[in-house]
Amino acid sequence: MARTPNRTRQALLGFLSWGPQTGYGLRKVIDGSVSNFWTESYGRIYPMLKELEEEGLATSIERQTPGGRPTKTYSITDRGRSELAVWLADEPAPPARRNELLLKLFFAARAEGTDPSNMVEAFRAEKLAELERYAETRDELESAASPPPDMKYWMLTLRYGELEAEAHVRWADEVLKELGTS
Repeated sequence: MARTPNRTRQALLGFLSWGPQTGYGLRKVIDGSVSNFWTESYGRIYPMLKELEEEGLATSIERQTPGGRPTKTYSITDRGRSELAVWLADEPAPPARRNELLLKLFFAARAEGTDPSNMVEAFRAEKLAELERYAETRDELESAASPPPDMKYWMLTLRYGELEAEAHVRWADEVLKELGTS
């Protein structure tokens, strides 16, 4: 049986393929780029960087920060680039299908005195806020003086998020109408 790829491993190799990064820097770039559909915690990043280095997929250089603390900057190796290329060529795993809002809505008739419209309204507000963030991101990317080579792909993932959030808002509107709260 084939080993299921560790997605944290692959994500870090992908980000290291852009250039050297510290663990802290990787978390910042993740938060600033893909956090709408992919997150990583420091508790997963640092052990995985150590593992990547032990396996020869990354190397590190330790330096002292201006404050005197040591910090490691990691770089991808040729072996790491090869592993990343193999992973990128594979079919992606199907997305996880767990949605607590839908589960609670499914059983809403079992909770007397509970109004499920409150959680649907909160969900709708969250998706509208996502759409605002996506619009800001789109404006920033489209106004870049010199677009990076990855721009086309960044815009494709951004569009997925926009369409998904729009669909969620439409769904929430329908639910609220059906519940008689809109």
